[in-house]
Amino acid sequence: MIFKRRQKMDGQAAAIEAFWSWWTTARPEVEKAIADGRWDGGVVDDINRLVSAIDAGLGWEFSAGTRSRHLLVVTSNADRSLRATAERWRRASPEPDDTFGYASARQPSPKALEAQLQFDGHMLDLTALRFAADVGDHAVDVRVWHPAFADLPEEGRLQVTFLALDWLLGEDGVEIWVGAIDATTGPAPALTATALAELVNSRAAELSGQWALLSGERRGRPLIATVQVPLKAARWPAADTHVELVVPFRDTTEAGLPAEGSLAALHELEDRIFAYADGPILVAHETSDGTRTYHLYAERPNAADVLEPIVSSWREGKVKMTVRADPAWERVRHLSV
Repeated sequence: MIFKRRQKMDGQAAAIEAFWSWWTTARPEVEKAIADGRWDGGVVDDINRLVSAIDAGLGWEFSAGTRSRHLLVVTSNADRSLRATAERWRRASPEPDDTFGYASARQPSPKALEAQLQFDGHMLDLTALRFAADVGDHAVDVRVWHPAFADLPEEGRLQVTFLALDWLLGEDGVEIWVGAIDATTGPAPALTATALAELVNSRAAELSGQWALLSGERRGRPLIATVQVPLKAARWPAADTHVELVVPFRDTTEAGLPAEGSLAALHELEDRIFAYADGPILVAHETSDGTRTYHLYAERPNAADVLEPIVSSWREGKVKMTVRADPAWERVRHLSV
């Protein structure tokens, strides 16, 4: 399995290198196509071929930049399993300049909501969009309304809704900070696009760096979990390798949770893990029946090597470390709140 994954990653790395090699020579032609508004089949076909060679599930587009005039985006199209691949493409890009910047997710473009959108035979004035927001503990649920929604099928309403939210908040902003999304044909809500963006950005600032404490049972024994919130892979877009540490401890309460002696040792262990700023990221841990399971994510499989001295020095039992590819973060899905 590890060998096959390494082969795939090597193939993607070669395809990414091929893309940027092509870009070096083709960039003037792309710049001319944008300026003239004339895209011949050759440039488009080349980009399609080169992006598909990295992964067929990726998409690409040019949009207006903020620091650069144009922004080239290669996107995972909301496929969590491809987010790290898109990020590796971005990290291999040239330095942004006045003309071109590069991104691995669609960026906020709120001015797009000042325009009109031709969709399914309708001309939608996007300034008429209105929003309702339900602010939860770890995300903002959003309902989107437009007067034309009454004349659109449900699928069309949702397409416009997701387009509008991506333009307003950016692809990662929606993925990380927005919970449930719905398109409504009921009475118009009160929030404008600007007001919704301010609300979501404010909530994001409040939640940044927070952890949530969860509780439950496992095999009839108390279970306590501590989780970074929101627990979304898009916060660490290149971290697609799951590192699991199963750590036994000896000093327990009757409930199987750590008593004072082992609790201090576990805190020291976590401090040592956090000391590696460029190593695996600790996103959650679960504690039950004399064992604490740490969930970490790394940007490459060998990043877990820095943990070996920590694991081998644990004095309260044998630590089991397992490293797996997990680009969609399936291993911690049960801890999402």
